[in-house]
Amino acid sequence: MKECGKQNIEEVLSVITKGTVHQSFGEPFRSAFIASGLTADCEEVTAASYICSLFLSTILEGFPSSSLHTFVRYIREHYTLFTFDCRMYSTLLEKTGDASLKAVALISKDYATVFRECSKEEVKEAYDFFTNR
Repeated sequence: MKECGKQNIEEVLSVITKGTVHQSFGEPFRSAFIASGLTADCEEVTAASYICSLFLSTILEGFPSSSLHTFVRYIREHYTLFTFDCRMYSTLLEKTGDASLKAVALISKDYATVFRECSKEEVKEAYDFFTNR
């Protein structure tokens, strides 16, 4: 496995979110991707987890969509991302424990970390965004 570029991805995330985000940002996506057995290295999992979390931040907390799209564009230009489709959603959702959805770290329109309960339907929407990017 190649060296993990997680630090660089976190630096880009820090720039677009105007500061440091909570260490749990990216969950429950990170855990679901790993537990589902997707063939991906740590930088792919990190990037995908952040994309999904930023999407939920945008639709649920008003995080600027322009910042979401800037992050996605940067990732697409500099990293390879794994792919999956809607047939994988049920497996991913099975790997997402209900407890992990009680306090999902998101970024608000004011660039603050907020914790919000998310539904599996909202998580599925994030997967849709990721797969249709």
